[in-house]
Amino acid sequence: MTTSAENTQVLNLVQAMVGSITPNLRRVTLEVGAPDFVKIRFVLEREDPVDREELEDIVFEFEALQEGNVEVDMDVIVDARPIHEMDLPGRVVFGRKE
Repeated sequence: MTTSAENTQVLNLVQAMVGSITPNLRRVTLEVGAPDFVKIRFVLEREDPVDREELEDIVFEFEALQEGNVEVDMDVIVDARPIHEMDLPGRVVFGRKE
């Protein structure tokens, strides 16, 4: 996928996240693959069912912003380790100050 197409997906994800960021959300990364595949990783500090529901809503909104058929895979990682110790592939779309 081109850089322009990846940038479009980043903007779509940012738009989908507006108003849904909670203090428990530590990092969000995005991987764009071909053909038409996107993987979104969310890192939470602690398990929280309300935050899980918010993440589902983000993915739903992200899918609604797609112009074509895009397969979206969501991964939620619950980990309180320092973020620099975690190997998180993909482009960072959100990172809280730690």
